Amino acid sequence: MRRILRCFTGLCFLGLLSLLCIFFRTDLRQKYVQPSIEALFLHNTDLFVEEYSIVSRKYSCPSNASENDVEDVLCMEPKKFLKNFKNPCWYEHPNGTPRNSSTNPIHSLRCLPYFHIFGVCKTGTTDLFYRLIQHPQILPNAGILGKETWFWSWRRYGDYSYDQKKVSVDEFTKSFNTFRIGETKMSIEDWSLYSDLITGHGDPMDFWDHKHWRKIQQNDPHANVPTFMTPHLVKHIQPNIKLILLLREPAERLYSHYYHGGYGKTAEEFHHDVISGIQQLNECVDRHSYRTCLYKYNMTTSLPLPLSASLYYIHLQEWLDVFPRKQIFVFRNEDYKKDKQYSLFKLFEFLEVGDISTRLVETIVNLPHAYETKRKATEGSMLNETWEILAEFFEEPNRKLAELLNDDRYLWKDVKFRYKPKAVKAKNKTMSKTDQLRRYYERKKKSKPHPHSEIDRSIQASKNFEEWIKTIQTLQKQRDKVQNATLKKLKVPYRQKKLESEKKNMKKYNLEDKSLRGVNITLHRVRTRNRRGKEDVVRRKTYKHVQHKRSIRRVQKQQFPTYNFTGYV
Repeated sequence: MRRILRCFTGLCFLGLLSLLCIFFRTDLRQKYVQPSIEALFLHNTDLFVEEYSIVSRKYSCPSNASENDVEDVLCMEPKKFLKNFKNPCWYEHPNGTPRNSSTNPIHSLRCLPYFHIFGVCKTGTTDLFYRLIQHPQILPNAGILGKETWFWSWRRYGDYSYDQKKVSVDEFTKSFNTFRIGETKMSIEDWSLYSDLITGHGDPMDFWDHKHWRKIQQNDPHANVPTFMTPHLVKHIQPNIKLILLLREPAERLYSHYYHGGYGKTAEEFHHDVISGIQQLNECVDRHSYRTCLYKYNMTTSLPLPLSASLYYIHLQEWLDVFPRKQIFVFRNEDYKKDKQYSLFKLFEFLEVGDISTRLVETIVNLPHAYETKRKATEGSMLNETWEILAEFFEEPNRKLAELLNDDRYLWKDVKFRYKPKAVKAKNKTMSKTDQLRRYYERKKKSKPHPHSEIDRSIQASKNFEEWIKTIQTLQKQRDKVQNATLKKLKVPYRQKKLESEKKNMKKYNLEDKSLRGVNITLHRVRTRNRRGKEDVVRRKTYKHVQHKRSIRRVQKQQFPTYNFTGYV
């Protein structure tokens, strides 16, 4: 009876232990969860305005598409995402057949990003993404800086990809960490498996760079403006994706983008290109609309600087025609810098991830800045006259943006010009070779000479540095004469060297004289193996060349000293 009671007690203890393990596993990330942030901050939370009307467009799938064309995204069948995954994921067979359950281990997990920081370049998107992934539920991707995949605007069309290969949606999904997202946990309520991890990507060029719109199959390549653009493709693949847009004062953003993209190197060049770019754009707008100038005449890339990327209201309207306003989180870089803690709290709320403790948020806020354009920091601010020109040019686009968002902050009246002088470059502290040799002489002069060192003896025998240099120059000339004389002795007629090499090859390979007559035997393939066992690149050698080089090296080692001061004096 006692044994039965002991067994029963042990089973109860094991069951209680397993329940505790499940409980702690489910609440592993919940240790950061705190009450609602509305009690911590009293900021204005009215971030979203009224809904915008979504324009629905009909399209057809062309049947005459060739293999060299870009992948037709709009004609792809939308995926059915798993309900127990917060991130958009699905199970897929290696041959491409989707599956909605995880019962078959052969099927692999595929995922798309849960959120997308789609703009704008040089507004602080790298720093923002770096701080977002510090949240326990948000994972980075396998792209550049753990953030950028360059898929929708560039690599899908073969730009900036290996061997100009057009990247497909299937290859795009490989950028996301499905192994970590697939680590499911068990819910205590219904004992079902779920995953609350999410991932995203940040490609700020997707907001404004639509230069490849003619390659989308549903567009007319001879039209002036596109009908379907990147927002339509993203909407078809991921209708519920969370979009994040970070904006910055357009003139400052343009100045930083100018250096980052390598358009110029000085503030004076920037001033000249600003005048030229505004003049070209105004001449086009006098005859056509902004959309025609940007898309028909491709002024997003043809101007001497990325001026069109700062015309926020044009590009934002393209995205609002496809996505509802509540699906896009828009905020300013200036507000983000002023209060990063509040901005991060609002972003976590928008992404619907668990609230984290104030202590952890303070740690994230105090992290160093993730990325900064070095040339802009050294070149200082733009010219005052350049600022005045750009302020006048962007006044009307900013007014339209403020009306679009129903927020006067996007007039950027609170941002004033700040003059920053050019950083003084530090003097080059590298010593010349003569100064290095002088310091070497002084150090050797004070130290004890080596008994077998000819250089140490010459330094101790000399009165000063100049006298020692003359001695070294004399030794150098003598060395060159001996080397030239030795090389002359080694030179033999070409016919004699050829016969000698033929005899040696004949002895090595046991061949007859007739088969080697008039033939210079060559090792066509000499393969060696490195430490890992992989074959190195095939090399070509001739016995004649190798033996002649070896004989020269042998004589040089016997007759010439090892020191060499060529180039120092």
